[in-house]
Amino acid sequence: MKKILLVAGREFRVRVRSRGFILSSLALPIFLIFMWVITGNIGNGGGGGDSQDSNENTPSSMGTVGYVDQAAVIEHIPEMVPQELFAAYTDETAAQAALEAGEIEAYYVVTADYRESGEVLRFSEEFPTDPPENALFDIVLINNLFSDQDQAFTNRLYWPFNGGQPQFQSLAKEGESNDGGFSMLPFIVTIAVMMPLFTSGGYLLQSVAQEKSGRIMEILLLSLKPWHLLIGKLLGLGGLTLVQYLIWVVLAVLGANLFGVELSELLADIQLTGEELMLVLPFALGGYLLYAGIMAGVGALAANIEGSRSWVTVISLPMMLPIYLWAAIVETPNGVLARLLSMIPFSAPV
Repeated sequence: MKKILLVAGREFRVRVRSRGFILSSLALPIFLIFMWVITGNIGNGGGGGDSQDSNENTPSSMGTVGYVDQAAVIEHIPEMVPQELFAAYTDETAAQAALEAGEIEAYYVVTADYRESGEVLRFSEEFPTDPPENALFDIVLINNLFSDQDQAFTNRLYWPFNGGQPQFQSLAKEGESNDGGFSMLPFIVTIAVMMPLFTSGGYLLQSVAQEKSGRIMEILLLSLKPWHLLIGKLLGLGGLTLVQYLIWVVLAVLGANLFGVELSELLADIQLTGEELMLVLPFALGGYLLYAGIMAGVGALAANIEGSRSWVTVISLPMMLPIYLWAAIVETPNGVLARLLSMIPFSAPV
């Protein structure tokens, strides 16, 4: 055991002072903090209160939209619709001229047989899949088609539940987050899992390859058994990985304080039971031992360190599979693909 600890201590001391370790420990948290700032998604969720009135349909920024009423349906613009949003034109020629002049962003044509066919055409220089003013123009048409009815009736035509005043109730329990959380969180967790596996495994590969090419390993094996050497290196680099995580935690706390963000809010979407927390350590340890052991094997078998590096890409491909297939996994997180990748040791860590 003393020999194993000597190898572990030396491996730790050499690597913890290397420039590569210092850069990887500091650069990644700074990059992630930068991503937090530019995405602006920290704590910005979708339903902060207990209820929300869906009558708030007015887009915050929208240019003027014209319309040509060939069916003589539109007699007024309802009060709930911004009066300056829609501009009437006598015919399509005038509306088209206004569009080309940049006076309007688009225009609608309510066809002459609208009452029978329900046909409304939209013209614009672009082709949006969901025009922002569509819902408001629906309100204009409904209010004019049923102009003899009161506002409550036309509201029910457009919002047929709760008397035209839909209310959205949060089912979150007390103490749980009511918002959408931090949308970048899964990618940050993925990077946090991958980087130590790559760095520690890469250090192990480099260490074994260097000692082999420099014929130092032959001297070491005169007083050490091969498994003593391997376990010592695994322990030393495992300690290095824990130090790296500790540095990240400290930088995360400092970054959160700097930007005025509560870490509890940032991690609100992570719901883990006590049993699941107890499984985190052996799960992470298994991923580390798997990839570090493979890296050590490659370093021992390769002729030189340059030749061993080409194998790193091949080894890392299975780990990257969940990232390549993230869209399918997110769509069905309990589907066959996600379960299968969770059971394969090479892709399970991510």
